[in-house]
Amino acid sequence: GPPVASYVHVEQSKTESETDGHKTTRTESKSRTIALPLDSSRIDVSLALSHRQKGLLWYSTYVVDFAGVYTFHNSSPAPQEITYAIPFPAEHAIYDGLVMEVNGRPLAVTPDKEVARVSGNLAAGETATLRVTYRSHGLENWRYRLGNEISQAHDFTLRVKTDFRQIDFPLNTLSPTEKRENAAGWDLTWRYSNLISGFQIGITMPEKLQPGP
Repeated sequence: GPPVASYVHVEQSKTESETDGHKTTRTESKSRTIALPLDSSRIDVSLALSHRQKGLLWYSTYVVDFAGVYTFHNSSPAPQEITYAIPFPAEHAIYDGLVMEVNGRPLAVTPDKEVARVSGNLAAGETATLRVTYRSHGLENWRYRLGNEISQAHDFTLRVKTDFRQIDFPLNTLSPTEKRENAAGWDLTWRYSNLISGFQIGITMPEKLQPGP
């Protein structure tokens, strides 16, 4: 899914009270997290099919190379310490060569079991370009979700290159807006200027004929 960029805004308020004729003033700090809108997404994915056999059964495993470039804009009147977080597609998986760069500068990644995070300063009115790359493995299908439930995507392009020709799309997913054969498989593109949808993008891997009884 897409990354999230946000910063913490701290507001201070003063509360006056009076006890036995003595006035006291107490200052309280309240913090809230403000999300930056995702202005654009440019995603390139390569899917390499690798059928594997376990016992008598064949499984449609694959290798995915993911590269996403996302832009965010700090519309606040002050510089902010921005935290960028990208969700891991699965908790029990391997992410090799994970790199997160902001405006061309690699930052130290802080991972947990759900997301990977980096942080950096962003001046008022400045645009940040976040680049995320990694390699991972999957089984049966690959999906990209635009967000939780019904979501909006601005200036969105997702390109998928496969090394197999037998492609299918899971139920209730978006069909590609462009489709072209390459030497080994397909070049698929999903391109939207301003999309609102509750559907995901997905590709189902071809199955290998299982042995009969």
